[in-house]
Amino acid sequence: MKILFNDIIQNANLNEYNYNLKSPSLAEITTNIVTANNLNPIVISFDRPARINAIGIGNTDGTTFIVNGQTINFIGNGLYMINEINSSQLTISFNGTYIGRLAAGIGIDIPTSIRKEPSYCSTANPRITLSGQVIHGAGGYNYKIISLDTRYKIDSFAMSEIENGYTYISRGYPFFIDLTDEYYKLPFSKFYGIDTSQQQMSFESGIRRFLYSRRFEFRECF
Repeated sequence: MKILFNDIIQNANLNEYNYNLKSPSLAEITTNIVTANNLNPIVISFDRPARINAIGIGNTDGTTFIVNGQTINFIGNGLYMINEINSSQLTISFNGTYIGRLAAGIGIDIPTSIRKEPSYCSTANPRITLSGQVIHGAGGYNYKIISLDTRYKIDSFAMSEIENGYTYISRGYPFFIDLTDEYYKLPFSKFYGIDTSQQQMSFESGIRRFLYSRRFEFRECF
C-alpha cells in the first residue's frame, strides 16, 4: 500500500473560501472554489518548497483533476500518486463543483503481507420479531474495514513521516491510502479511513536493521 502520513496542506494558509479543504470530515465540502467553466483553480501555497508525489482527494463530483500540469482520474476517495515535484505551490483544477478534502505530501510505500482482510459493515440495527419478521433499523450507514499486516517494511523515512504528521494523526484525522498494489486481492483500490489505534501507534522492531512491523486496521470514514 501507499499511505500519506504527513499531509502538508494542514500547515498551509488557506483562505476562508477553501479552508474546509483541510477538514477531516468529507461532508464539509467546499463549493465556491471554481467557476462554472472551471477557469478559477485552487492555489495552495507553502512557506517553503516541499516534496510531493501524492495527492489525497475525498468526496467530489469531479472526475478529472489537473495538479501542477499532471492529470489524475478520480475513481474514489483515496490517495493518487503523481510524478514527484518539489514546489512551494500547488495549482489544482478539476471538472466538478465541490470537494470535501485535499491532501498532499509523500506517499509512503509499505509492502503488505499476502493475507488481506476486507470487511463490509453497517451501523444499521435491524430487529427480528418473534414471528421472524425483519424490522428495518432506522438510519445507519455502510462502511468498509481493511486489515493489512506489514512485516519489517516500515523504514526510518516512514517513521519520520509518521512523526512529522502525528499532530493530526493523533487528532483522529483519516489517512488517504492507495491500494493499487493490493488490488489483485481486494475489491477496491482507494481508501479513506482511520487506523483504529492511531492515538497510540505501536510497532514491532526488527533485529538487525531499522525496520518495523505493524498490523494496520483501517475503518472507512466519510
